[in-house]
Amino acid sequence: MKWRCKWCEKPHEENDPPCDNCGHGEFEKAVVPMSPERTDDSTPLVWACTECGREHQKNSPPCSRCGNAMLEQREVDYGDVEEMGSTGWSDILDRKYAAGFAVVGVLALVLGLGIVGVIDLPGVGGPPNPPDAPGENETASGLSLADMEASFVASINARRGDEGVGSLEYGDTVDTMATYYNKRVVESQYGGADPPTGSELDRFDLDCGGSSEFALRHQTFAGPNLDTTVTRDGETSAESFGSALALVFVESSAQSFGGPIYEERDLSAIGVDIHADPRGDFHVTVVYC
Repeated sequence: MKWRCKWCEKPHEENDPPCDNCGHGEFEKAVVPMSPERTDDSTPLVWACTECGREHQKNSPPCSRCGNAMLEQREVDYGDVEEMGSTGWSDILDRKYAAGFAVVGVLALVLGLGIVGVIDLPGVGGPPNPPDAPGENETASGLSLADMEASFVASINARRGDEGVGSLEYGDTVDTMATYYNKRVVESQYGGADPPTGSELDRFDLDCGGSSEFALRHQTFAGPNLDTTVTRDGETSAESFGSALALVFVESSAQSFGGPIYEERDLSAIGVDIHADPRGDFHVTVVYC
């Protein structure tokens, strides 16, 4: 070879830049490395990696393919000229490219987990998971919050029965929405998070009897150790407290669907979440449709 690229040193037959390997626009006359005992008509030499065999124009370790620090001098095998002058898959998959592919792979995995709902990604996949809000999620002041929620719904259905309308059934999606919203409110007040938004609720994709309309109400009540006005006859059992909360909640909530929750005939599903915040106050969120 009489000419080589001044940038990547790929050999060329003619002085016809740009280089077809790196695109550099300037060639120089090739200087063929020779051992002391060789003459000008000896076979040209290259420096080959002792690990992967990658050939280099100069003795400049480490190997550009595998990073090996040992190069040895060999005669040029012209059958491998094409390999020497082009970038193959093995060149692309060196350490810096492999790191980039690893990052892309991790991002793809996270996106996939978000789509199937394993982890929560904003705007991706199904309904978001409720946060780990400050306070109590199971019991508060010795009262079972699950029993409160059951008594809350039973009290509303009893009132609906008195009005001659059907009972409301627990719905998984509406109950999950109520839990999510309630804990997001507590998280925003005590954990420094932003308040919940409508776009977050849109991800629940409610379908209540063919309609996506729903009502959501949130209220905060002082705990039994702070205010007993919502208890009955001085009792603070979970059942009595849940019933009292339902009574106050319904009476103080704004009407929707043309009437209060205990009168509207078209309602079919309800979800309730009660969460005690770090002060001991009760946050109640009800979703019905």
